[in-house]
Amino acid sequence: MKYIDVHVHPVLVQEALDMEPRLLEAARKVFNIGTAPQPLSILLKLMDNAGVEKAVLLALDAKVSKGYTIPSNTTVYKLVKKAEERLVGFASVNPKDSEALKELKTAIEDYGFKGIKIHPPIQGIDPLDRDMYKIYERAIEYDVPILLHSGFTWVYGYSIDTCNPVRLEKIAIHFPELKLILGHMGWPWVREAVALAMKYPNVFLETSNVYTGTPEEHMRHIFQECMPKRLFDRFIREKVIFGSDYPRIEIDKMVGALKDLDLEDMTKEKILRENALNILKLSK
Repeated sequence: MKYIDVHVHPVLVQEALDMEPRLLEAARKVFNIGTAPQPLSILLKLMDNAGVEKAVLLALDAKVSKGYTIPSNTTVYKLVKKAEERLVGFASVNPKDSEALKELKTAIEDYGFKGIKIHPPIQGIDPLDRDMYKIYERAIEYDVPILLHSGFTWVYGYSIDTCNPVRLEKIAIHFPELKLILGHMGWPWVREAVALAMKYPNVFLETSNVYTGTPEEHMRHIFQECMPKRLFDRFIREKVIFGSDYPRIEIDKMVGALKDLDLEDMTKEKILRENALNILKLSK
């Protein structure tokens, strides 16, 4: 079985750095990543080594909050075009930008992107602001999911409670047709995130990051210590999708940590592949 990784930041891909001279500086400042840039071919090789068939490359529009993109929608599009059978694009826009809807239209209609990435702490927005409603409405219109950063953030001065899954419940209620993916399993509010996924058909969870230790330790913490594993096996096996958060965490280590969990094989297959194919409407 081949896997799908829905959370890859192409911030250290050399071809992206060639297109955006400030990207390396932005990656260092925002993501605090110290690893060296590498060509796209290395990312594809790392995917191969991890058994990952397709990866979602995430744009991040921080022009309003920080003055740069990390990277831009256009850069992600050009990377995807270099390996269309392996890479998928997610757009990013800031509703405070007057060009947001125009940029989103280009990304979805012209670039063929399969979703939208919103990172409220880095973008300096509140996911419950009325300005965000137009983004949610367009996501429904385009029938694409929104991957929304949820839970903890390292961004100083931005309250982690702003992205508390309980607070984000309002989005699920007001926009029942919106496919809402809560990044990072909502940690540290994993129970609350799982409760939302159980309650709302339109809420999904995504596994990336390792806040509590190694990939193995964090996956056990999420899937076996925070919640009894039967909840994942019985109730929300169709609601969780795999993401690594590369280059912060190595893709193969995250895949291995998920595969080693004491979950039913069918649950792991759905998390690692089937759910992403269905939510993103990717060909099997």
